[in-house]
Parts: sequence; structure tokens; C-alpha cells
Amino acid sequence: MNPHDAQSSLDDIRRLQDKTRDEYIRQGFALPYVLASAAGLFIWFTSVDLERPWSTVANVVGIILFVAAGIVQAHRTAVRRKPAVPDVVLFAGWFVGLMIAFGLFRIIGFVLFDLPASGFVSQGTFAAAGMAATYVATVPLIRRAIRAILRQETGRV
Repeated sequence: MNPHDAQSSLDDIRRLQDKTRDEYIRQGFALPYVLASAAGLFIWFTSVDLERPWSTVANVVGIILFVAAGIVQAHRTAVRRKPAVPDVVLFAGWFVGLMIAFGLFRIIGFVLFDLPASGFVSQGTFAAAGMAATYVATVPLIRRAIRAILRQETGRV
């Protein structure tokens, strides 16, 4: 093998790595799964202020929808990889940020709109809607962060 052929092979490998990385990110955050996950989060966290048995029903339905969206997305992707420590830290931080957003939206619902503490139209419903919107709005940022993590893993910055 001459040096030109070796360089050509390395270039092909890098090009395919870039395609694989882009496909992983594209499939991992496809719009239908993002919207299904946001709907699951909304239903899940709306259950906070509902009365029983509706709180239990909404809690179970929301969790199932959120988890099912992730499972279906994971099984339908053509590109898979094991999660690394930076991925886990990123997603844990994202979830903590969403919990903070939920709390802030709940306070805003009380202070600005004088929403009641329980019932369907309540601080929890307002906060759940705000958190679901925050989830959808932050997906592009998470995509960029995942792309940066993947580039660091391959040693290319």
C-alpha cells in the first residue's frame, strides 16, 4: 500500500465517522420523539396538582409516554453507542435544569397569574407546560453538546 492509498483510506474513515456522528445526533433527537417526550413530561408533571385518582392516572400515563418515547427511539435508530460518563452528566444536568424550570414556572404561575394550588388549571399545570416548552426549546443546545462530546471522544475538536 502506498502512502496515497493509506491517506485516502484514513480520509474515508474520518468521513464515515463524521456521517455516523451526524446520523446518531439526527436520529437521537428526531422531532416526533422530542414531542412525545415533551407530552409525557407535561402529563407526568401536571399530575402534581390533580386530585386522586386522576393524579395517579396522569402520573402513570406521563411516565409511560416519556419512557416509551425513549425506548422506541432507541430501538428504531440505525446508529447506536454506549452512553459515556459525559453523556450521563449532561442528561442529568438537563433533567435538574428542567426541575428548576418547573419550580420557577410554578412560582410565576402563582405570582403573576394567581393560579390556584390544585386542580386542572393550576400552578402545576402551568409549570408543566412551561417545563415541556423548555424541554423542546433546549433540545438544539443538547444536540450541540452531544456533538461536542462525540468529537472529543474521537479526538477531533
